[in-house]
Amino acid sequence: MKVWQIATGEPGRNYKELFFDHDVMILGCRVDLGDALEKDYIGVGPNACENQVYSFARKPEPGDRVIMRFANEAIGIGQIPEPPNGYSFNESFRCVYGWDLCHCRRVAWAKDYNLGDLVKVFKSVKQRPSFTQVHEECVVDMVQAIDDEAFTRPLEAMPDKNEYEQDYTEDSLGLELFRAGISSKNIEDILKALQQAAMVCSWYESEQKDCASLMEGKKEGRLRTPSEHEIISHVILPLFLGLGWSHQQMGVEWQRVDMAFFKTAPRTKENCVMVLEAKGLGSALSNVLDQPINYVRELELSNVKYILTTDGVNLFVYHKSGGDWDRNPFGYINVSRLRKKYILPRGIDLVKTLVKLQPSMV
Repeated sequence: MKVWQIATGEPGRNYKELFFDHDVMILGCRVDLGDALEKDYIGVGPNACENQVYSFARKPEPGDRVIMRFANEAIGIGQIPEPPNGYSFNESFRCVYGWDLCHCRRVAWAKDYNLGDLVKVFKSVKQRPSFTQVHEECVVDMVQAIDDEAFTRPLEAMPDKNEYEQDYTEDSLGLELFRAGISSKNIEDILKALQQAAMVCSWYESEQKDCASLMEGKKEGRLRTPSEHEIISHVILPLFLGLGWSHQQMGVEWQRVDMAFFKTAPRTKENCVMVLEAKGLGSALSNVLDQPINYVRELELSNVKYILTTDGVNLFVYHKSGGDWDRNPFGYINVSRLRKKYILPRGIDLVKTLVKLQPSMV
C-alpha cells in the first residue's frame, strides 16, 4: 500500500468541499495538454508539473491511501477505490475559483474521521508539490494502520455535466441580460468589453508561454507577468467602461486604493461606493481581501457597498453581511470562461453579477 498527498487550494480559494462532496481528488497541472492517459506528460525534475500529472493519473492503485492537505495541515484521509473508478479528465472541474482542475481521480474519503496526530505531519515542511507520494516512514505507518472500514461505503455522485459544463454564447448571454432589464445598447457595450478583456488576457497568456519557450534552458532572465497597473489599464478599466461607468466615476490609485468607484462627482470619500484591489495576471488572490478591507476602514469609506479583487481574468465581488465583510464572494466573473454555473464559488450567477455591477445598482 502506497501513501499519497494532495493539496486543496489556498486561503480564500479552498476547494476541499469538492473532494468530500464528490469523493474525488482534482489537480490543475498542465490541463492545457488534455487527458493524461492520452497525452505524454513528461517534465524536467521529479516534481515538475507534468510529472505530477503522470503520477496522479497512472500510479495510484486500488487500496492506496491519500492524505488531503490544506497548506501544512492534513484535513482528510481517503482510499483509492477499485476499478472502474480511476482517472478521468473532467470538464466539470474547469474554472474552480478560476483554476482549471480537470485531472480527476475517485477517492473514498473517510467521513467524520478523527485524524489525531496525522493533522500535524506536514507542519515542518515549508513547501510540498500539489501531488506526490509520501515516503516518511512514520507517516506511512500511521496511514497504513487505519482500518479499511473507514472507507467502506458507496462513493458520492460525480457532478452533473449538464449543470457545470455549459458556457454562455454571446447571443445567449445577451438575451439573459435583456431579460434582466439591461438595455440593448448597454448589452452591446458589456459584451464587447467582456470579449476585449478575454482577448487581452488570452494574449498575455500566450505571450508568457512564448517567452517561457524562448527562455527554456537559459540560466539568466526572468519571465515577466503583466503588473497590476497593466491589468487595470488594459482589462479592468475598459471592462467597467463597458458596464456603464464613466471616467469621472472611477479613480485609479485613489487614496492608496488601486481603483475607487464613485456614485457621482466629486470623487470624495462620501461618494465612494466600491473599491477594487488588483494583482498581476495569474497572481494568487488568497488573503487579498484583507488589504482593501483595511483601506475601507482606515479611510472611513462608510458608503462602500462592494469590494472587488482581481488578477485580470478573475473578478471576485464581496459584500457586507451582518455588519462585516463576507469572506465568500457573492459575485464572480471569469472573463475567459463565461459559465452559466460555476462549481465553485457556489451559487454564483454571472448575469446577476453583471447587473449588480451596473452604476445604477451600486
